Amino acid sequence: MTQGPFRDVPIACTLPTIAEAKAQVERWQAFDADYALTSERSDSALIIYYAKVNDSISRLRDLVEVEQRCCAFVEWGIDESGNDLRLIARGSEEQLAALNVPTPHTA
Repeated sequence: MTQGPFRDVPIACTLPTIAEAKAQVERWQAFDADYALTSERSDSALIIYYAKVNDSISRLRDLVEVEQRCCAFVEWGIDESGNDLRLIARGSEEQLAALNVPTPHTA
């Protein structure tokens, strides 16, 4: 059973068109190719580490802004406090699996 504030949110992308969903996936793929370093995954969280530069910070903020609307079944966060940039997605194992995120090298 899903716990937390997103337990009643349907596990579905809510972008209005397939073209918009495809464009978002392509933005993620380009961003990951440019900046992804490593990742960690547990039953309740996915953390992806990125190189921290002005461009990566700006692009990740933009990507997460869209994800917060279209994949609201997951809690999205960005940690900019360290030497790297971290995307933190929290949810149930089922919710995280629905993201279908290929993760870079596992830490």
